[in-house]
Amino acid sequence: MKSGRLLVLLASLLTWLPSWAAAPVVLDHSREELAGHLDILIDASKSMRFEEVSSRAGSERFVPLKGELNEGLLKADVWLRFDARRAPRRQATWLLEVQPATLEHLTLYMPNPDGSYSLREAGMMVPFAQREVAYKNPVFRLSVPITGAQTFYLKIRTHNTVAARLTLWLPSEFVAAVGREQMMLGLFLGVYGMLMLASLWFELAVRDGVYRAFGIYVFSSILLTLGETGLLYQYIFPNHPEWAEPMLGLAFAFSMPACIDFLFRFLGMPQLYPRLSRRYVGAVRLYALVLAIAILMGHNAAAMANMLVVVTFLVAPLTFGVLLKPALKSTSEIRYAFFITGVLLFAGLFVRFLQVLGYVERSGLTEYSVFISSMVFFLIVYYAISRRYYALRTAKDQAQKQLLAMSQRAEQELEREVAARTDDLLQAMKTVETALSHERAAYEEQRQFIATVSHELRTPLAVIDATTQNLSREALNGNASVKTQARLEKIRQATDRLSSLFDNYLSSNRLDIFSYGVRAEETLLLPLLEDAIVAAQPLADGHVFVLNQESVPEFIWGDRDLLRLSLRTLADNAVKYTQPEAEIRVTALTAEDGWTIDFADNGPGIPPEERALIFERYYRGRAVSGQSGTGLGLALAKRLIEMHKGTLTLLDTDDPGSTFRIWLPRPMDGLRG
Repeated sequence: MKSGRLLVLLASLLTWLPSWAAAPVVLDHSREELAGHLDILIDASKSMRFEEVSSRAGSERFVPLKGELNEGLLKADVWLRFDARRAPRRQATWLLEVQPATLEHLTLYMPNPDGSYSLREAGMMVPFAQREVAYKNPVFRLSVPITGAQTFYLKIRTHNTVAARLTLWLPSEFVAAVGREQMMLGLFLGVYGMLMLASLWFELAVRDGVYRAFGIYVFSSILLTLGETGLLYQYIFPNHPEWAEPMLGLAFAFSMPACIDFLFRFLGMPQLYPRLSRRYVGAVRLYALVLAIAILMGHNAAAMANMLVVVTFLVAPLTFGVLLKPALKSTSEIRYAFFITGVLLFAGLFVRFLQVLGYVERSGLTEYSVFISSMVFFLIVYYAISRRYYALRTAKDQAQKQLLAMSQRAEQELEREVAARTDDLLQAMKTVETALSHERAAYEEQRQFIATVSHELRTPLAVIDATTQNLSREALNGNASVKTQARLEKIRQATDRLSSLFDNYLSSNRLDIFSYGVRAEETLLLPLLEDAIVAAQPLADGHVFVLNQESVPEFIWGDRDLLRLSLRTLADNAVKYTQPEAEIRVTALTAEDGWTIDFADNGPGIPPEERALIFERYYRGRAVSGQSGTGLGLALAKRLIEMHKGTLTLLDTDDPGSTFRIWLPRPMDGLRG
């Protein structure tokens, strides 16, 4: 009883202890490995959103990750978190590389200066045209300020093995490392290509099926290497990643019967045991065909997992047992080659199996263990089968010289291609710079044109205003009718409104609004609503505006001039597109997440088929064909409200007429001026 109470007390104390997190990585070198700096959260439900993960409760679920991520076959979303701090002498731009290339969906959440997060997408299923860096592995471009540690979140969702290696690079060092890697892969694939071409040459020379089987097996290994390293996606299916994963699965399925067929021919099984050879190789081909059908039907992950288990624990041991007796009876070169390479292949498969299950850490050696063992296998076997035809050594040497010359020509061609691509890139950069210069010149000409038009329109506007004032005074002295005085007052109000538009919206500073955003501040709302009602009076024909001042919030957050223009537009539309003496209700309320402003009229309303089109530029409905206008008012008002991070919508109501609602967010929603 006492021990139970002690456990309860200990558990309660542990809940008050702070959660440990991995140490932040200090970006002080050209390359920083994130192993040992990662925290991990496994979402088995695959339903957690970033807001939950980054919340305090979600942060407490993260635990430090020892070493690299290696969770094996895991049906869950994996969230990784790390903190990065830049050393003073290092630049702000870094590249985050995630290996391997076969991870399907990656989402990186990057902190913004205002505390929010923006997301980037990468992974095998993202076309290369949409990647930040067109490289076989997912690469994200990071900006790390020197102000302090920045927290980044990476979400991994894949049907393949949940294992990843994360590295932060300086861009220059990354380019150099990619060059070295490409050179090594080129050499690796070059050796494969040489072996394949040599085997095909021997097949043409001596007509021995073992060379053809050897060449086919090497070709399957080339496909596997291209798929596993991501080169298959980068160079063959850059815009169709959905094809790359099935092709990798088909390459695995194809390589299995190719390997078995070569081993049987290598040890002379078709001559010693023809019936057993046909049945055994046929059974393996049938199994590979079933796997290929499953892959083409969309079950790639399940087929790959099944094949890895069957090959490791059934096909490989059974094949070794079947070929043991013929190997013992063969020549010393073939016997030693069979035993050495058989052990290597089985060891590579077994390491790969343990890696998929998460029992072996992913590294350069384990990640490519099958390929390394296959390379050693090919080299040893190639030597063995070459010894069988020692008389053809001269021809073999000549073929190797030709292959070497081909490799050198390919290298020279690659250098010329790189130089040509570099020249194209420089030319493209010059073209972009020229286009930007033309754009800036056009923008400056547009500003000057608008300023000139604004200046030229002020003179006739001043004449109209002066003439209207003189006529008003003469009308008062001459006892003109009330209607005449009202018309003159409308003209005066219209000229005042035009002058206000020129002063507030066509000035040099306000022309930059779409480039630099709004100038938000605490703004009195009631004067803006009253101004919109007064500004609409010249268009009114007995219209009645009803403003409930008691519910109007005292202050809102926004740009006073832009809100004035938006409110005037809605008031003008309510007058222009309703019948004379219509009633227009203006309501402003404080909402939980901001403020709402409604303009509701009892006019004819907007037909359902036109409701989705009224905010488009230059669109005017059939019912307003008799009214003047360009169809830009609502589009401009919607754009100005959206610049405040708000919305302008047409509400669906049962009341007659139309109701337009403005919603503006509070400052903490991202708008701080």
